Amino acid sequence: MNELISSDGLIFTKFLTAVAAITGEILNYANEGKDYNFNIFYYRGKDKNKTTENEIDLIIEEDGVLYPVEIKLTGNPKPFIAAANTVLDKIPNKTRGMGVILCLIDRKTYLRDNLLALPIEYI
Repeated sequence: MNELISSDGLIFTKFLTAVAAITGEILNYANEGKDYNFNIFYYRGKDKNKTTENEIDLIIEEDGVLYPVEIKLTGNPKPFIAAANTVLDKIPNKTRGMGVILCLIDRKTYLRDNLLALPIEYI
């Protein structure tokens, strides 16, 4: 039982570290006074034809391109995790860039041509 608690605690710690690292890197870059134009959003909503809500953990917009980011506690990510990314295609005058799933995978892996799974350690 202690091993399970320790393992879960380590996974949760890695997850929180990933969220903090992403936020910290973005803020550090902005605070250095560099001429870098980006916006950060998240998405949570319901499509008209669905009863369940969709969400995207983090959306980084740069020069009209929206980059969706999911942060998940899995070592075996599947493309369906990023199913909500398609809602970004409906936004006028914006395009969807490469999507990323930050997770506990051990190496960089392309899940689709527009979706990449990255180890949390890449941050």
